Amino acid sequence: MRGIFSHPPALAVFFSTEMWERYGFYVVQSLLALYLSLHFKLPDTQTYGLVGSFTALTYISPIVGGWLADQYLGQKRTVLAGAVVLFLSYIVLASSHSLHGLDLALAMIAIGTGLLKPNISSLLGRQYKPGDPMRDSAFTIFYMGITTGIILGTLLPSKLQIWFGWHATFLSASFGLILAFFIFLFGTRILKVQDYANIQGSRLVNYGVALLGIIVLGIICFVVLSKPAVATTFFILVVAVSAIFVLSVACKEKGFQRRKSISFLLLCGVSVMFWAFYFQMFLALTLFITRAVQHKVFGILFPAPYYVSLESFGMIFFGLILAKVWSRMKPKNIAVVVAVKFSVALFLMFLAYGSILLTMQHYTQPGLLASWLILLAYLIISLSELMLSPVGLAAATQLSRPQVVSTMMGVFFVSLGAGGFLSGKLADIAALHGKSHSLAAIKLDYFHAFEKLTTMAFGAFIVGLIVAGIIYLITHRFARAA
Repeated sequence: MRGIFSHPPALAVFFSTEMWERYGFYVVQSLLALYLSLHFKLPDTQTYGLVGSFTALTYISPIVGGWLADQYLGQKRTVLAGAVVLFLSYIVLASSHSLHGLDLALAMIAIGTGLLKPNISSLLGRQYKPGDPMRDSAFTIFYMGITTGIILGTLLPSKLQIWFGWHATFLSASFGLILAFFIFLFGTRILKVQDYANIQGSRLVNYGVALLGIIVLGIICFVVLSKPAVATTFFILVVAVSAIFVLSVACKEKGFQRRKSISFLLLCGVSVMFWAFYFQMFLALTLFITRAVQHKVFGILFPAPYYVSLESFGMIFFGLILAKVWSRMKPKNIAVVVAVKFSVALFLMFLAYGSILLTMQHYTQPGLLASWLILLAYLIISLSELMLSPVGLAAATQLSRPQVVSTMMGVFFVSLGAGGFLSGKLADIAALHGKSHSLAAIKLDYFHAFEKLTTMAFGAFIVGLIVAGIIYLITHRFARAA
């Protein structure tokens, strides 16, 4: 049975679930840097380090969530467990008044996200047969559900923070998770959505092992967030283990499937570079806009989280167009097409940073900087994200064997996590040092920082082109044979 837009009706359930889950997450994500800087008065380097580590954990933890679903819980139960953990995490965050309490809440958010995100994406991929051209369109529509949640999670919290304060704002995130939980629970039951996994063994033992895994993951997340010295070693280790896993999977495969797995690993490397620049929206760009950019657009107060909302509106607009374009494409060599799209995404990211740099050319003029080219940059970022993120989610299900698809989806999210951690390091380029800065000095510092970031974005684009060429070389013979 096919639903609206000729897609399975389960797409609407996954769309709505992710929309409300993303609302809760972006209440925190969009305000965290400001919360640390304005409420806790942390220096930029410490703020960037904590936000970068938190972002990384929320995208690295899905590899554990995917593994628990494949081996012990199944995708549906794991999604529901993630929703419960997220609900509790926002309660802890809203009631916490210390950095240790904040670290605990952020660790719980990372766990809940890891349980929910890879498995709902895997369930969506299961609704389509291999090679179905509607798959990319479905993931683009699904991503628009994510985007709708992001819009709500970046527009409403800024007002709630002004009216009711930080903690009431964070409490609002818990209500989104209540909706997500019940939409998914009843939607999957009514539509009889099936898991990927065929779980063996005692249910009680499986639940016990899964609970132990969640507790261990929580301890690790808390230690990484509360002890920055541990973070670098941990994230390098996770990336290395993920790469070794994909290579071990490829070694057990033959022919075209082996080459698809190797291509997937290369694509994850490109993904890391993209997200390192993308996540600056929640790091350097958030504080830059707050400190150095005009606070109103068309006479309306326009704080930094609203720029993320604009980016999300851009994704809806461009997503409607791209969903139709992708559904009409029937490529024979999926890996090469994905690699080309990834390269385009990096080029667009370079253009976005170039637009911001053009704004910085006026740093010598008095007063706050104009916002127009920065608004344009966020729209360009929205298009670049659509060229990579939903395409990457679809590629994880297209390039992987069904037996490992949830774990490989987790590996793709590890690339986001690695990019998130790297974004914290890149943000240090734009960190302001010292307690007193004149506006002129702030703008000068940011001008030099964005010169470096724009140059690095262009270098990432060149690397993306090289990777696309490598993937073409290792797969074109099989594509031609098909």
